[in-house]
Amino acid sequence: MPFRFFRRFRIAPGLTMNLSKRGASVSAGRRGARVTMGTSGTRATAGLTGTGLHYTVLNPHKKLRQTTARAIASEPIEPPTSPTPPTPGKLPKFGWLKRLTMASDAKQFLDGWRAWGEGHFDQALEHLESVSIDSPAGADAAWSAALLRAQREQLAQSITLLQRALQRPDGLGQTFAQFGLSPSVQVPVAPDVIATMAPTAQSARLLLAEVHQSNDDPAAALDALQGALPDTATEDADPVVLSAYGELALLAQDQVAGEHFLKLSGVLTNDSPVHTVVMYYRAQALVDLGMHHAALEVLGPALRRTKGRNPELMLNLRYLRVQVYQAMGKEALARKDLERIYAQDPGFEDVAQALGHPGS
Repeated sequence: MPFRFFRRFRIAPGLTMNLSKRGASVSAGRRGARVTMGTSGTRATAGLTGTGLHYTVLNPHKKLRQTTARAIASEPIEPPTSPTPPTPGKLPKFGWLKRLTMASDAKQFLDGWRAWGEGHFDQALEHLESVSIDSPAGADAAWSAALLRAQREQLAQSITLLQRALQRPDGLGQTFAQFGLSPSVQVPVAPDVIATMAPTAQSARLLLAEVHQSNDDPAAALDALQGALPDTATEDADPVVLSAYGELALLAQDQVAGEHFLKLSGVLTNDSPVHTVVMYYRAQALVDLGMHHAALEVLGPALRRTKGRNPELMLNLRYLRVQVYQAMGKEALARKDLERIYAQDPGFEDVAQALGHPGS
C-alpha cells in the first residue's frame, strides 16, 4: 500500500508566509525578539546543534481529534491568494553615515529584505540577486532569493539559487548574524510536525531536496539529501533528513538509496514522532525486500509508543504489520491487528472487507 505520510505538496505554496495552521512560514527578526507566524500550540522542540534544523511537535499530548484519522492526513492545504510578507519593522535601520560606509552588497541584501517585508517582491529579488556570490553577503542573499522564487513557484530559479548558496556553505547565516537577524523557514514534514530551517548548509540541502521534489525530480532530491546525511550509521543523524530520504528512496524505488537509508536508520530509536516516521519507512523498505522478520522487529517498538504520535501514522504502522503477518501465514495475529484498526477507523483501507464486513 503506497503511503506518503509527509503529505507532499508543492513547496512554493508551502513556503508562503502565514499560509494556514498546517502551512509554513518565513520570518525575520532580531535575535531574542523574533516572531514566526503561522504556527501555534507548540509543546516540544528538538534538533541537532549546528545544523540549523529543528522540529517542533504541535500539541503532543492532545486527545484524538473528533474527526477521523484519515481526514487528518488528507486535509488539503489551501493555496494562497497572495504572498504575505515577513513581520515588518524587524530589520535594522541605519543612518546615512552608516550606509555610506556600508559595503554595497550588504546594502543590497538589507534593501532586498526590506522590500520583501513591504510587499515589493520584484524589487526584493532585484536587490538580492544583484549580490555577488563571491561577496560576504552572497550566500545569504542567494538563500533569501531562493525562498522568494520558490514562494512564487519559480522552482527552477529557486534550485539555481540554492545551488549557488551551497557554493559558499560557510557563508550561510553570516550576514544575517552580522545584522542581528535570525530568519527561519518552516515546512510541515508530517502531521503535527514542523521542520524549522535556519540558513545553514545542512538546512539548505534539505530545502533544495524539497524544491526538487516539488519540481517532480525525486532523483535530484535524493542527490541533494546525500550531502546532508552522514556516510555511516550514527545516533546523531537528523531524523527529519532521514525521514525525507527514506520516503524519497521508496518512492523512487532506488535500491542504492534504500540500502543507504537502511544502514543509517538502523541505530535510531523511537524517541520522537519524527523517529516513528523513520521507523515506518524502515519497516516498509524491509518489507519490500521480503525481510519480514526484520520488519517485525521495527514495527513492534514503533507501535508501542503512541504518545504524541499522529493517529494516521499509527494506523498505517499497524496495517503494515497486518501485511507482514499475512505474508508469514500468521492469520490469527493479522486478524487481531485488523480488529484493532477497525475499532478505531472502520473505513480504513480494506479492513472491513478483510474482516468479513463487505457492506461497511
